Amino acid sequence: MRSTLWPHKCNPYDIYMVVVDDARIPVIQIARRLKINPKTADIWWNNAINKQIIIPPRFRRKSFLNFREYVSFLNVRDPHALYELYKEDEDLIYFSVQTGFANFEVISKTPIEPEGDVVLSGCRSDYYVSIPPDISFKEAGKILFKKLETCEHYECQDSPLVLRTEPYEPWDEKDEEIYEGLCNDLRKPFAQVMRETSTYSDKIMKWFRRKDEFGHTITMYFPLGLSSYLPTLYAIDTEYESLIIHLFSELPTPTVFYKIQDTVMMSVYLPFTLEDRILIRKALSVLQKKELVNRYTNSIAEYYYRPD
Repeated sequence: MRSTLWPHKCNPYDIYMVVVDDARIPVIQIARRLKINPKTADIWWNNAINKQIIIPPRFRRKSFLNFREYVSFLNVRDPHALYELYKEDEDLIYFSVQTGFANFEVISKTPIEPEGDVVLSGCRSDYYVSIPPDISFKEAGKILFKKLETCEHYECQDSPLVLRTEPYEPWDEKDEEIYEGLCNDLRKPFAQVMRETSTYSDKIMKWFRRKDEFGHTITMYFPLGLSSYLPTLYAIDTEYESLIIHLFSELPTPTVFYKIQDTVMMSVYLPFTLEDRILIRKALSVLQKKELVNRYTNSIAEYYYRPD
């Protein structure tokens, strides 16, 4: 389903898949792949970004011992007061005020003693982010529930949601500076990275060559634009995490999976229509009845803060 925000004749999904294949592909190469002129490719790319149909590639590290992220879901007396207080803490990666099984989430680089009652806390595993198919939510629902009919016969695979027990090496201060400069914009020009980090080109090229060893490239696609979807986080108690990934990767928006301790965390982006918002709970209810999910609950971020 294409957004009315998108007036061009091409399908923005085609642009998305080109960038998924090569996160730093120049616009002129996008033009060649799509067989259009570079000026048109530049207009299409900028419109896809500005309308948040495509979220440019970001980079997140895997769960190596020296890259740990500590996640806590809390119930606190005054979530907004804590939100304002945490803005001054440079050790925090992300925090949000929520409604649901917790009213506050905080992610830090080092262990912290959080306020309030801890609902769930621990080190984040590796991520798995789905590449959404180019279908509607209605079509996705049909595929999902068709799979649910026989899901108890699904042959479980090794889970990608691993928590690594060793450090990633070699890793030095310059590697860290390059990461900090690129984590929220993996397409940042090479010369800009050199200038901002005062790092020679060979070092940066080596970092790029081995980046898949230590991190995830995440490019997200929202057919109707990001603001048309409600981000919702599910906490799922299950021994069948590869099945959960297999099923909910059918959604036409990206699904983000990771684990905190033994709990599978699943972040989904749902349209605001009633029919589509019901989809996830309806599917999880089926899985619970089949005893493939023990328990599940969810939370919605009202607002968040992520330092630049």
